[in-house]
Amino acid sequence: MVQFGRFSVTLLRLAAFVIRSKKKETARAYALLSEIEKQLGGRFQPATRRKIAISYGLYNPMICDAFGRLHGRLTTDAEKERLIHYFICSSLFDDFTDHGTISEAQLLSLSFCPEDHKAVSFDEKAFQQSHLLLWNYVADKPAYEKVTKALYKAQLLSKEQHNSQLPDETLLDITFTKGGYSVLLCRYYLDLPANATEEACWYRIGTIIQLTNDLFDIYKDLADNIDTLPNRMTNAYVFEQFFREQMGKMDGLIRQLPYGRQRIQGFRLAMSGIYGLGLVAIDQLKAIQGDQLQLPDFGSLPRKALIVDMEKTRNLVKCLRHAYKSWRY
Repeated sequence: MVQFGRFSVTLLRLAAFVIRSKKKETARAYALLSEIEKQLGGRFQPATRRKIAISYGLYNPMICDAFGRLHGRLTTDAEKERLIHYFICSSLFDDFTDHGTISEAQLLSLSFCPEDHKAVSFDEKAFQQSHLLLWNYVADKPAYEKVTKALYKAQLLSKEQHNSQLPDETLLDITFTKGGYSVLLCRYYLDLPANATEEACWYRIGTIIQLTNDLFDIYKDLADNIDTLPNRMTNAYVFEQFFREQMGKMDGLIRQLPYGRQRIQGFRLAMSGIYGLGLVAIDQLKAIQGDQLQLPDFGSLPRKALIVDMEKTRNLVKCLRHAYKSWRY
């Protein structure tokens, strides 16, 4: 019990760091977005502007700083600026594909021949500028291009999740490829030495984050007719086993990292918090299923049954307990 108390204090301190950093980094992102708007003479869509700032503000302290601590430091100002440009690209790419504001041929040109693309709209110009900035920085361009092409393919395939009849295997591949490569890309923007095991960790935690996001978005995705692994599940206990298998793969990679015990344990602490979020969402589904052989049709459930409220004390406590158990394992 004493050890759990100490763990809880340490994890809560990390959570407090993330919350403080999120506020500061979100402001940094908004400031850079304003500069870009002034420079290019246009405006980001309000929802896109917010998505870029909020996503970056949370992602940097939760993920990038966690990997940075393996090397004994946090992300630098230069790295933070590059990461904001990454979120500009990823958010605008989503807009291009979701809203069809440019053709697939234009998107291909913008993505892989940005120096020759004739940008017309503000969004195209902003994407082009950020994309070229990142491309010019990256040292290992062949590896980076391989990842970007794999992610591009996955993002286009993910459009088929709308009103889909995709086989489970295809949906799994899209989920993991999109989530894994989205996170792995960020490794290339940090001034840190690369090793294969650490890159595998970037990819694997990306798949777990994607699964967790989909768990939290079950109600929204159902309303939007988007098919995901979580909203397709019929048995919460089976899905929990699948989720824990992904955790186990991540932990196996972490134990192979070539760093000291203290840094490894600190990294495992940060990752355990992410696991805990996913397990809290699964707990809520297990409570719905109870001792039945399968879950009810999600469409028959009220919104509050599918929304995971992490501001509730009981959910925070559950998250801590799940994180502690996975950290001790």
